[in-house]
Amino acid sequence: MPTPANWQAGYHSVTPRSNCPHLHDNISPNWAEVTVDVSKPCTECNDANENWRCLKCQGVFCSRYINGHAAEHHKNTSHPISVSFSDLSVWCYDCDDYITSPLLKPITTALYVSKFGEMPSNSNEIEIASEEDTTEGGEGPSNS
Repeated sequence: MPTPANWQAGYHSVTPRSNCPHLHDNISPNWAEVTVDVSKPCTECNDANENWRCLKCQGVFCSRYINGHAAEHHKNTSHPISVSFSDLSVWCYDCDDYITSPLLKPITTALYVSKFGEMPSNSNEIEIASEEDTTEGGEGPSNS
């Protein structure tokens, strides 16, 4: 946990939650079939900065630091999980936390390739997980 001294210095770390209960029901089954373009603007205001992609409907919306359309989308649709085009992090609005899971690796890898034009350096460690390969709570492979 960051200390107030670290906050003043501008340093803090985030440990993503690895057991988001909302993950399985909120990733579109055809996610991989949708073209990934990290330069796509917000569908509401057309701003191209700090956008997030909803993992349920594939909509692209700007962050709370631009016009807040990603949070508004969650409020209006109850779609809780989005991935950042800026840093490829994944946020669950219902958990109010960053999340991680093997289910997300193909998604973040596709975004990485769209953003940087190459596979991530740790791509040999990336395994594509399906819902059958993970536990109910989204905690990772069921055989581990």
